[in-house]
Amino acid sequence: MKRAAKLYIVTVLLYALLFVSAYYLFSMVIQKNEDRSYILMNRVFNEIGLSLSGNGEEISPDAVEAAIEDIYYSHIDDLKKEFGNDSVPERVFFISAEAGTGEVSLINPDKDYGKLWALRTDGNLTGFVVFEYGESRFARLLIFTELCIAAAFLITLGVCIYIGTHILRPFEKLSSYPERLSKNQITEKLPETRNRFFGKFTWGINMLSDRLTSDRRRIGELSREHLTMLTTIAHGIKTPVSNIKLYADAISTGLYQPDGKVNESDAEVAGKISKNADEIASIVKELIDKAQGGVVDFEPSAQNFYLSELIDFLKEEYENRLKVLKIHHSFELESNAMIKSDKDGICRILSQLMENAIKYGNGDGINVRISKDEEGYLISVKNKGKVVPNKELPFLFNSFYRGSNSEGIPGSGIGLFESYEITRKLNGDIYARSDAENSEMEFAVYLPGATYT
Repeated sequence: MKRAAKLYIVTVLLYALLFVSAYYLFSMVIQKNEDRSYILMNRVFNEIGLSLSGNGEEISPDAVEAAIEDIYYSHIDDLKKEFGNDSVPERVFFISAEAGTGEVSLINPDKDYGKLWALRTDGNLTGFVVFEYGESRFARLLIFTELCIAAAFLITLGVCIYIGTHILRPFEKLSSYPERLSKNQITEKLPETRNRFFGKFTWGINMLSDRLTSDRRRIGELSREHLTMLTTIAHGIKTPVSNIKLYADAISTGLYQPDGKVNESDAEVAGKISKNADEIASIVKELIDKAQGGVVDFEPSAQNFYLSELIDFLKEEYENRLKVLKIHHSFELESNAMIKSDKDGICRILSQLMENAIKYGNGDGINVRISKDEEGYLISVKNKGKVVPNKELPFLFNSFYRGSNSEGIPGSGIGLFESYEITRKLNGDIYARSDAENSEMEFAVYLPGATYT
């Protein structure tokens, strides 16, 4: 994300440079126009004064107006060429300072662009020469400012579009990946991308995915070894414990007494031995059950969702992969009903069934069908390939069991057992069907209408 931070910094600096430049140019143009205007006004005013003082007559408003006409309006085109249009006032007129009717007159009532110059004769105020400028002198400056604002807006829009396209949108797609990876819902790696903002992130996530896959495989192997050891020990203990219990029962009945009568003290000890033997057998059974149950880490959590979300999951997770493998596939949804169940758990089941369909299938086709009846929901996954014999079907969902069609194919034998355990915790059922004639295997998951409470 350092590149994104640099992008923001560059954008802010660009904005600052743009506005500082605009302000500097705006100030320069204003100052230049002001300087020209004052030079022009000073020249015109002095020429008016010289013209009036050269007449040797009493200065009257009409004389001043005549001088303005002769000095300014007669040469206005030359003044515009010399000073520019923005520096030339729109109107020049004279206001007499003589006492009149006593009324108050507001100079330039609609605008405040007037410059007043006091005209004095013999030290006395005669009146004011007014140089009036219009708003048009700032029109080009206004256009320039608006262009700067428009440029800033376009740059902002462009940066926002770029960030949305190259950062936010890709990140939205990636944001759910770590969570799904932690829940073992994802088998595909993140695709490599030319996006320089997420290249290292993608590489790191894919390394994490490889590590988790390796760890899960190792955990499966260790769990298998652990369960095998417990089973071996359990069976090794069960036989002598059964014999001990048998001997204790025989002693408690007086079987080994010469006269066949029960010895009360021996019977009491035999009863204690028998009780301890039962406790050992119970502990052994509990250890085996816990060992098998601990292989699958899943606790259901109810939520409402539509069946179409399962199809979306399959498309997002497997469609590109199946296209690359050139495996014909179809994902069918008969009814987009709402179901209350554990979506993550069902996705884990679907992932396992899809992985098996890809791993053990021959690539001729995979079909997933989700339907609803009056009592519940049915999810069916079919694939073409080498089938499991019917005699092996009852054992497919046992922990660490692998069918005869798995020879030469890596695996731990825990996937279908995990699917079975999750389905059971959702109050559902899972079963397998083998069609040797058509070389087709089908795994079906049935979930009742109210999956669990």
